[in-house]
Amino acid sequence: MSWIKVLLLLSVLLLGCADLATTNKILEMGFGAANPFMRFAQTWFGAWWLIPKLGLTFLIMALLWRSKNVFNAALVVAFCATP
Repeated sequence: MSWIKVLLLLSVLLLGCADLATTNKILEMGFGAANPFMRFAQTWFGAWWLIPKLGLTFLIMALLWRSKNVFNAALVVAFCATP
């Protein structure tokens, strides 16, 4: 595996954790999620809403791990970085 692919995978993990932290901060301030999927997860799972959030991050990482095209992986990371 190339170092670029490893860096992209770590970037997805870091971006997922950063998204989780910022979402937690927004929820602490009394606001809600703009994403309807996450709003449903927060309603359905309560305090455990981060399980589907992290699950989606790990699913993306698994799919990128199997990807043979680094350019497409970079596009996915760029999409994950876009709030």
